[in-house]
Amino acid sequence: MVDPSILKSLAFYEDFSDEMIERLAAIAQSREYQEGEFLNKHRRDAKYFYNVLEGEISLEFESLMGKIVRLETVVAGSAIGFSSLIEMEEKTYLTDARVLSPTRVLRFLASDMLLLFYQDFELGFLMMRRIAYIAKRRLMYRTHPIPQIQSI
Repeated sequence: MVDPSILKSLAFYEDFSDEMIERLAAIAQSREYQEGEFLNKHRRDAKYFYNVLEGEISLEFESLMGKIVRLETVVAGSAIGFSSLIEMEEKTYLTDARVLSPTRVLRFLASDMLLLFYQDFELGFLMMRRIAYIAKRRLMYRTHPIPQIQSI
């Protein structure tokens, strides 16, 4: 359990009621990671959703040529680990999440969050709406360079 004021301070939860924040705070854990550690690894079981409180995390994957490609640097206020909340047969992370500087996160066990979503559909809707917004923004950011590459 964490202090609900931590969640209230994050823009991610701005549309959530105090009661929703209380329920989420009850299942949240605060964790610290050091530079070089991984919060998650590509193709590993996706069990956790994270809100970054401090630090930087690199979302990256290994290309077919064996080169590590950084897709995005995630900073304080951001969220990662969406794969853990998406209903699919095998939940695995889509990228590695490597810590670039000492980082503090809120970590939620996905199974606990999903139980809350079934108990409170509005909470689940607000969470998925926020995740969809961020996922769309990330896709736009990642695909924006494609037209320039094709014109070369």
